Amino acid sequence: MNNLFIFVDESGNLDFSVGGTKHFVLAAVTAIQPIESSNRLQQLKYDLLAQGNGGNEHQHFHASEDIQITRDLVFPLINTMASIKINYIVAEKRKTHPHYQNEKFYGLLGSALAKYFLLRYRRSEYDKIIIVFDQILTQKQQNNFQKTVKPILKETGKPYALYFHRTMSDFNGQIADYCAWAKYVSLERGELRPMESIAAISKHTFDIFNRGTTYYY
Repeated sequence: MNNLFIFVDESGNLDFSVGGTKHFVLAAVTAIQPIESSNRLQQLKYDLLAQGNGGNEHQHFHASEDIQITRDLVFPLINTMASIKINYIVAEKRKTHPHYQNEKFYGLLGSALAKYFLLRYRRSEYDKIIIVFDQILTQKQQNNFQKTVKPILKETGKPYALYFHRTMSDFNGQIADYCAWAKYVSLERGELRPMESIAAISKHTFDIFNRGTTYYY
């Protein structure tokens, strides 16, 4: 079967106050050839292990925790992965209505992801859609995400599977982590270098509160 794999990770937090992050980013990385993109990041891990001193570094790649030297290797590598595409859902959190300032927020994100990006695969050549989301979500957050995504996935007319796995368990999930973090820091603190370092990758962005004018905190 010609399957389409989508790996989803997030950056930002769900603290809806002035003390929380200003933005929340969901990155959905479409891996057209998941073995190829996974193997390339895995090779980098082995190269770094061979160069290291035997410590615990490089168990997995995590953009916000990796040292700059590591990020300087990972981002250019991602930039050469012609078999991936990135779809971003972004939100300026102050525009979130109080009704959604909880687990229901993931329902909004899931709905936007499905409506604006997943439905485009209705008439594609792919036989099945497999979505792998970061397992960091609580059970309530997972339920809200699935509640909105599954009905829209059915509209594609294609078989689908939705999983929640730890990002560190899959190299494509770690690619999604890096892509989410790159978009997040560009919005949160104007740090553009990470996004510029993956400029060659096809990207689409949807701002779910683009038309919003009300700030709730």
